[in-house]
Amino acid sequence: MENNEKRQRPTIRHGQVLVASPLLTDPNFRRSAVIVLEEDSSHGHIGLVLNRELDLTLKDICDMPGPGAELKVFNGGPVDLQRLFWLHDLGPEVLPGAMEILPGLYVGGDYNALINESASGHSLPGIIRFYLGYSGWGAAQLEREIEAGAWGVVENVLDPRELIETGGMEMWYALVRRLGSRYRHWSMIPSDPNLN
Repeated sequence: MENNEKRQRPTIRHGQVLVASPLLTDPNFRRSAVIVLEEDSSHGHIGLVLNRELDLTLKDICDMPGPGAELKVFNGGPVDLQRLFWLHDLGPEVLPGAMEILPGLYVGGDYNALINESASGHSLPGIIRFYLGYSGWGAAQLEREIEAGAWGVVENVLDPRELIETGGMEMWYALVRRLGSRYRHWSMIPSDPNLN
């Protein structure tokens, strides 16, 4: 029975949140939280790092009019750093084509509708966060990394808006707590291994 469990690969679905082990040394993912967006055509996975704020606003990277131009931009991952993503709770009623990742949390949508909303001079009627780049894994790569202990997986985020309202280490520690007692020791490992 135990051998069958070991051979069974974890199932990765959109909306799951990956929490990086504090021992993961890849600088792109050190103490990161990543939301899985989808499985790609090659059976790999695409996601966005949620908690890495950049020293940029939208006006630094695109012609966003209105108050939206002042919104901070986050680093979504090391792949295709020219590509802009947005997570939000606006839904397809405001941004047609938005894809639901979790109940009440969407990715993308019509860019022109987004520009028009911002150009109206009013604050956007919800919460939105922008990301440059994305995170990507080849077929079965992410499953192998989870099996190796590089990631914990948060299955159910009860209030997905938390994922676009918090960031940084605060988000990482909160998600480690959600992983449960098996992962409690992660929060005790110092970010600088030399302090051990």
